[in-house]
Amino acid sequence: MKGVALGALVFMAVLFVIAFVLQERYPPLAYIRAFAEGGMVGALADWFAVTALFRHPLGITIPHTAIIPNRKDEIGRNLGEFVETQFLRRGGDVERCRPAQPPAES
Repeated sequence: MKGVALGALVFMAVLFVIAFVLQERYPPLAYIRAFAEGGMVGALADWFAVTALFRHPLGITIPHTAIIPNRKDEIGRNLGEFVETQFLRRGGDVERCRPAQPPAES
């Protein structure tokens, strides 16, 4: 999957350079350049966001990065509490789903 993402980023970068160089001669290429530029910005933003959840991007200790490793115990407790209070309580969603009468197993 990393290869596909990197390939798409490289493709957008090459498309951007080609469109940027030729847009004076062919003005409609400005649209292609803008499309490629947006693709590159989006790819880099997604990379940074996903990387920041799990570690410090580029090895730089930025506040509010590496959230999952630093807070995994708290996240686990909160998720367990949410499941317990929202899904396992009597009279909750189970009672609302009963009238649906799902098909019997075969």
